Amino acid sequence: MFINAFSPEQSATGKMENGRDVILLYVKEFAREYRTVKEAGLTRYQYNWFHNDEKNAYVLQVSWADEVHIAIRFEQQHFALLAAMVEPKDVILTSIPITELVSNAKQNGLSILDLTGPAVTFSQMIFDDPQQYLTPEDRMPSSLSRPPQN
Repeated sequence: MFINAFSPEQSATGKMENGRDVILLYVKEFAREYRTVKEAGLTRYQYNWFHNDEKNAYVLQVSWADEVHIAIRFEQQHFALLAAMVEPKDVILTSIPITELVSNAKQNGLSILDLTGPAVTFSQMIFDDPQQYLTPEDRMPSSLSRPPQN
């Protein structure tokens, strides 16, 4: 199944009310999917990590009950987020700009963000580098993976 992968336009890190670390990602293209997940009460999901053909970006693909699918592309500027996700993190995806969420919280005198709109939360997500599953030939350019010939 082919799914378009979209990159986060904004990201932030912080703490949940329960003290756990959280990564917040704004990916506006999935507003419909976020609403569907929330309205249907879908809680069981599966996620997998892939790399693109050029192996210079990673894709997080998430599926809920084989009904709703999203794919988020993490390019080089997002690698620090992925490094942070080597340890389990809560991840929140929203289709509302993070700057707008922060502004609304400040205007209302709140110390927490209102995520009652189109957003989904993942508990203790881990970045699992798909490159570790590549063969040595895939990891190195072909000219380096072969022994020198005389």
